[in-house]
Amino acid sequence: MQLNLIVQKNEENKFADKLAECFNKNPKKAYFFFGELKDSGFRILEDYLIDSKAKSSFIIGIDKKNTTKLLLENILEYSKDVYYYSNNAMREFNSNICIFEYTNEAYLYICTANMSENGIAEDLTIYSEYIYDLKNKEEKASYKEQLKNILKVTESEEFHKLDKVEIDKLVEEKEIFTTRQYNHSVKSISEFLGKSTAPAEPKKEMSRQEIDDVYVQDKEIPKVDLSDISLDIDMSSLEEMENVARETKKESETKKKELDVTYNENDFNQMANLEEVKELIDNSFEKEQEQEVLDKNNELYDESMLNDEFDDDETIDLNEMLFSKADVKLEVPTKPKKKKVEEEIEDKVQVKKLNLNNISNFIFELPARPQREEDCNLLKIPNYIRTMIPEFFELNDKAKNVEINGSMYKVRKIKIETVDVKTGIKYTDREAKIMLKAGQTYLTFSSDTFKNIIYAENDIVRMIKLANDIYHIEFISSDMEEYKLWDKICTQNFKSSTRKYGMM
Repeated sequence: MQLNLIVQKNEENKFADKLAECFNKNPKKAYFFFGELKDSGFRILEDYLIDSKAKSSFIIGIDKKNTTKLLLENILEYSKDVYYYSNNAMREFNSNICIFEYTNEAYLYICTANMSENGIAEDLTIYSEYIYDLKNKEEKASYKEQLKNILKVTESEEFHKLDKVEIDKLVEEKEIFTTRQYNHSVKSISEFLGKSTAPAEPKKEMSRQEIDDVYVQDKEIPKVDLSDISLDIDMSSLEEMENVARETKKESETKKKELDVTYNENDFNQMANLEEVKELIDNSFEKEQEQEVLDKNNELYDESMLNDEFDDDETIDLNEMLFSKADVKLEVPTKPKKKKVEEEIEDKVQVKKLNLNNISNFIFELPARPQREEDCNLLKIPNYIRTMIPEFFELNDKAKNVEINGSMYKVRKIKIETVDVKTGIKYTDREAKIMLKAGQTYLTFSSDTFKNIIYAENDIVRMIKLANDIYHIEFISSDMEEYKLWDKICTQNFKSSTRKYGMM
């Protein structure tokens, strides 16, 4: 047996790269013991499991913080031999062991970090590598004994076999992450005041005798003496109001009499009807009263407001009618601020509500370049992006079902123009494809032109759909000025990742 201690540091000796190397050798069996398995770590492992024919076994710990229903369902797509341990109790299952078994050798890795993207690819981590020579009888026997011992943990009552029914049970019992586990009851006011919240006892109906005992008592009813209470009411204000009313009535009567005097008997003879004369007198009296009211109102309102007339065809400016403007405008001197380049770019970018059926640009930050040569011609896009903007990929309507290496794929032929923006070199591929494997959580753009582009993690790809089957794809390096513009468009985070994407 050979033992190697390896340090993962500064992008060197990454544990994720060791996993890739082991899968490239086509193992017969693979065993994974993960006490803390995060979604980001499984996505890296899934890239290798998709094309592997190895018989895989998973022994994992679950908890409310990191384990999702989708994660468990994805694991079952690659293995039916899955056992779980609930880390929500006092005792937890802690492990991060990977075993790869081949015909003549076996590799066993023990990593100190948890199974996450940071733990197996970025953090400063020390992990050990054990290599067993299975052609040697003693080493083979030792390996079989060690494997048998650690597989015994699944026989414990604390480990359970995972299936779809068990996943639903974990969701209902809130053993894994679910939004329903955060429902909580709000305390009542009495609880905040420290009072008892016990339900009140039901009221007991009283008998006739008990009612008589309550209301018929031998106590003397107290008498109330009202002799010293003063009930004087101030009527001065009321008297003043009545005096004002009498004076106004007298004034109106005297005015009416004065009007009666102004009309002499000769005037009455000129009138054809005495009733018309009376009506004329009444009308003149009423007009005089109306004029008095108008005179008083003129003190509060401008006379010009009463004479304003509106033209039917004239447009009414409600702003001018409702809001007044100040006669003097105060000007506060301000120093002009110099805008940075990033602020100027941000000013030019306008955010609008998108119609997802009309998306023509998909921009996203790239992961690290794949280590395997056969993966360098692929661009992977999560499946939930495809369901979000299906018209951009048109995989459902125009793809054909094709069997490749015993697996079913949806394949759509397209034409791609690839541009390395940094060098300005263009590549054309008329035999490119969009592919989606059955059960796979992402689709791929496959083109040999991608192998010519040397890119780094978090560089940006801009995909432009020029026609139904023609795509223009730009690789934009993070050290370019143009990168700052497209980085402003990437406002949404990919699930379980710090990388971002955007649409136009």
